[in-house]
Amino acid sequence: CPLPLSVMPNAGLPQMVGGQAWFPLQPEQLAAWHTRFVDEYGVALVGGCCGTTPEHLAQVAAQLGGRAAPRREVTFQQSLSSSYQRVTLEQENSFLIVGERSNTTGSKKFREQLQAGDHEGMVQLAREQVRGGAQVLDVCVDYVGRDGVADMREVMRRYATQVTVPIMVDSTEAPVIEAALKLLGGKAAINSVNLENGLERPRTIFPMARRYNSAVVALTIDEEGMARSAERKEAIARRLYDLAIDEYGVDPTNLLFDVLTLPISTGADDERRNAMETIEGIRRVKASCPGAATLLGVSNVSFGLNPAARQVLNSVFLHECQEAGLDAAIVHAGRIMPLYKIDEEHRRVALDLIYDRRAEGYDPLRAFMDLFQNATTSRTTDREALPLEEELARRIVDGDRVELEPLLDQALERYEALTIINEFLLKGMEKVGELFGSGEMQLPFVLQSAEVMKAAVGYLEPHMTKAGGSHKGTMVLATVKGDVHDIGKNLVDIILSNNGYKVVNLGIKQPIGNIIEAATTQHADAIGLSGLLVKSTLVMREDLDELNRRGLHYFPVVLGGAALTRRYVEEDLRALYRGEVTYAEDAFEGLNLMNRICSPEG
Repeated sequence: CPLPLSVMPNAGLPQMVGGQAWFPLQPEQLAAWHTRFVDEYGVALVGGCCGTTPEHLAQVAAQLGGRAAPRREVTFQQSLSSSYQRVTLEQENSFLIVGERSNTTGSKKFREQLQAGDHEGMVQLAREQVRGGAQVLDVCVDYVGRDGVADMREVMRRYATQVTVPIMVDSTEAPVIEAALKLLGGKAAINSVNLENGLERPRTIFPMARRYNSAVVALTIDEEGMARSAERKEAIARRLYDLAIDEYGVDPTNLLFDVLTLPISTGADDERRNAMETIEGIRRVKASCPGAATLLGVSNVSFGLNPAARQVLNSVFLHECQEAGLDAAIVHAGRIMPLYKIDEEHRRVALDLIYDRRAEGYDPLRAFMDLFQNATTSRTTDREALPLEEELARRIVDGDRVELEPLLDQALERYEALTIINEFLLKGMEKVGELFGSGEMQLPFVLQSAEVMKAAVGYLEPHMTKAGGSHKGTMVLATVKGDVHDIGKNLVDIILSNNGYKVVNLGIKQPIGNIIEAATTQHADAIGLSGLLVKSTLVMREDLDELNRRGLHYFPVVLGGAALTRRYVEEDLRALYRGEVTYAEDAFEGLNLMNRICSPEG
C-alpha cells in the first residue's frame, strides 16, 4: 500500500499496580522503537496513545523531530488476506490452493454440518483443509429452503476469528456475499460474476467489490452459456475485464478469471477437446487481460470416473494447466498427487486423454478407464523391499511417518544419529527439493515431507552426543523476511547446539531489524541466514546492505538455502558486504564455518 504509515502505540502493555494501570515503556524506549519504525518500515507519522506522557513525546521529538518523512519503496504483490495473514497469488513453483470442502454444493459433510448447526464441526473442517495445504477457503452456504444470509453470518463470525487463511465467498445471492464481506477482515474474494443474464450481476458485484476492496472471480459465461472454445473463453474474459475496469473502476489485479473446466470423461465427440480448450484458454486470458490472474475448479474434468482414475486425471490436468500459467486452483489438496508418484503409463494415457490423441484402434478414454477398472485410491508401496537406508530417504520423499520411529530405532543399531540425518534423511529432502523445483511435487506434499523430517530429527536429537563445557560461540539464526521454510535452519540449530555452540533461533520470516537486535544483545559471533525461495536471495542481499549501512559489517554472516549457489555468495555477495560472508551448502559445512570463525586463529 503506497499510503503513509502511522504508528501511535501505548507505552507498553498495561499492568495493574496498586489497583491502577501502569505502563512500563520508558520515554527513551518509545523513542528508540519509533526510530526503528521510521528507519526500517518507512513510518511517516509517529506519536503515542495510552500511558504516554509529555516526556515520552519530547523524547520522540528530540530523536525524530525535523526529519523528512521517509520515502517507502513499495513492491506490489497480487494478494488476498485475512485478519491474520496475507497470501500472494503468485506461488513459486506452485499454485495458490483454494480449499473446496466448506461448500454445500460439493461437500456432503459440510452440508450436513450446516443443517445440524454444527458450527464447531465446520470450523474443524476448515482447519483440516488448512493443515492439508489450503491457502484460501472457498465458502458456500447456499441451500434450498434455508436463510443464506443468516447461515453465512453464523459461519463467518467463526471463520473470521478462528480460521487464519483468507476466504473466498461463494454464492449466487448478492446479500449473502455482502453479509460475509461485512464480517471479514483483510481482503476476501467474491465467487463469482458472469454475463449469463447480461449486465445484471456485474452491476451488483463489481460495485460491491470496490466498496469492500475484494477480489472477484469472473466466470467465462455469457448470454449464450458457458464458453467451450478457447476463443470464446478469451472473448468473454476480455468483455468482463473491460467492463470491470472501464465502467466500475475495478483494479485489474483484483480479477481472477475462471475459464471453466468441463468433463472429458463422457465419450461424446463434442466434449473430447474440453481439457485442451481450457488449457489454451488459460494461456489466452493471461495474455489478453494484463494484471489479472487465473483460477480453475479442477475436479469437473474427470466427472463420472472412479475415484482412483479421477485422482490421477485431476493431478495430471492440474499440472498441464499450471504449465499454461494457472495461478490458483480450487481443489481438495489431499486428492491431488505429485507427478512423481503417478505411474508412467497412467500419466501417458492421461495426457493422451487430455490432448485427445485418438488413433486407429486406440481410444485414450477407454484405455484410461481400463487402467483403473479395479483400482482404488489406496496405493501399495514397494518400500518394504528397499534397504533400510533407502527406505528412510523414501519415507521423507513420501511424507509418511507411520511406523517411522521403529525404523529409526533399527537405523540407530547400525549408525550414529548424525550419520542417519546427514547420509539418509537429507538425501530424501534433497530429492524433495528436486521434485519441487521441477514442478513434479506441489507445496502440500513438500510440507508433508518437511513435517516427517522434523519428526525424524526430533526423535534422533536425544541420541546425539553434546559437546561438553562452556559454549564455543554464539550464532543468531533466522529464516529471512517473507520465507516460511525452516527445515534446513532447524537442522543447523541442532548440529551446532550438539557441538558446543549457543544458537539463538529466531524462527521464520524475520526482518533484519530483529536479527540485528538479537545479534547485538547476544554478542553473536556470527549471523546465519536461511531461505528456500528465490526471492529470499534478494532479501539476503538487502539484509547485507543494511548491515553495511549500520556499520555492523563486523558480524560474519553465513548464508544457506536451496535457492542459493556458492558462486552467487562468494562472488556477488562478497563484493557487496564489507565484512565476511560465506556459503554453507548444508548444516555440517555450517558447523565447519563456525569452528573456523570461533577458533582463536579466526
